[in-house]
Amino acid sequence: MKPIPHQADTRGRELPGPQGWPVIGTVIPFLTRDLLRPFARLIAQYGPLFQVRLPFGHRLVMIAHPVAAEHVLRSHRDNYVKGSVYDGARLLLGQGLVTSEGDLWQRQRRLANPAFRPAKLERYLEVISDSAKGLADEWQSRGELRSLDLHADMTRLTLAIVGRTLFGLDLSKQSSAAGDAFSEALAAISRRGPSTLQLPLWIPTRANIRFRRLLRKLDGMVYEIIGRFRAGEAENSDQTLLGAYLDSRDDETGQGMSDRQLRDEVLTLYLAGHETTSSLLSWTLYMLARRPDVATRVAAEIDTMPTDHVPSLEQLRSLQYTSQVISETLRLYPPVWTIARNSLQEDKIMGYRIPAKAIVMIAPYFIQRQPSFWPDPSRFDPDRFAPATADTRNDFAYLPFSLGPRMCIGMQFALYETRLVLSILLQRFEVHAEGPEIGCQAVGTLRPDAPIVVSLRLRQRGSKHQIRA
Repeated sequence: MKPIPHQADTRGRELPGPQGWPVIGTVIPFLTRDLLRPFARLIAQYGPLFQVRLPFGHRLVMIAHPVAAEHVLRSHRDNYVKGSVYDGARLLLGQGLVTSEGDLWQRQRRLANPAFRPAKLERYLEVISDSAKGLADEWQSRGELRSLDLHADMTRLTLAIVGRTLFGLDLSKQSSAAGDAFSEALAAISRRGPSTLQLPLWIPTRANIRFRRLLRKLDGMVYEIIGRFRAGEAENSDQTLLGAYLDSRDDETGQGMSDRQLRDEVLTLYLAGHETTSSLLSWTLYMLARRPDVATRVAAEIDTMPTDHVPSLEQLRSLQYTSQVISETLRLYPPVWTIARNSLQEDKIMGYRIPAKAIVMIAPYFIQRQPSFWPDPSRFDPDRFAPATADTRNDFAYLPFSLGPRMCIGMQFALYETRLVLSILLQRFEVHAEGPEIGCQAVGTLRPDAPIVVSLRLRQRGSKHQIRA
């Protein structure tokens, strides 16, 4: 990628990018299920800041540079909102924490904050440990596994953890159906994009009919969760985030959340609460399966964790090298590969004019592979995140959970969950992967382009940790 220098022209230069066709703009390269490849080609051609002309005069500005990302997400964030670009997501999530703006978002964020504070995270560890040990027991009971769909099992595990920690309910029986439904929904809203470029959902196209049927299925799951919670089935209901939402009252009217608001928040938590971590766990275990040198160091460090009780947050924080492996995995495979905003007013970034009402896409996937900030960017190297090295980089060169005021509220939850699950699984098993390296594709979130199939072998604690590729 060619870094764009700062420009002195106060008027702002026109952004580079393909000219496209009259009326339809540059749409043909994006008629594909996976958007990574066309964007990678455009970044290679035009550099890390360019524009794409969309149908009917709309503009998309692509950002793959940390200086421009900081401008949008922090220093000039008031000009960049979750507008029409989130219309597709709102069809699924309504006005939940991820999609809402302004006073509503601030209120929902205040309600959610206590559920992710360290004291609450400490209490979640027992549930996470119990769920992970249940999966490990299941694996062990099946003997030596030569063909395990890793992503499917990590999705099942993280959905169960979200159900127990945030809702106080055992949702394991519906985890498979929920995982499939979420995957299909994410792919559908990715294809739809902003409402300005799509047919309204009420028009009975085949895709719209299928999407409405999918929404009804997800609504049924969510209202079942709310109904079970209200019926008193939840464990420690007063300590769950759903309990906080049900008890919340508007400061002015004294009214609680409507069923529709509850639906939006529960669905948001259910989806966002598992998607990042299941992806992170899958890719981390896969990387370890392909890198025996890294796996040996991780296994030795993880063997220092207790087996007779649940580790504390402090003990999990002490897993320095394991944390570096997790960070490097997130660098190469950020689950949220792009962060979208709409510009309210015309602006200038790095000397280039940003049109008003443009779709602005910040791409952590490409920023975190920018050679100017990450030498040999495709190489998996956890030592990039050794403390002395990490402190020398631009903060916005690494943003898998976004940055600024809207940084992911569940970041620490996901990182502690990942450390704990890895420590439990890797104390018992070696992970092996063979064959060509699996790639990734952008289908709503960043996902593997083929099933992550691995083999497991039971290991002895304290043995030499050889994990063969």
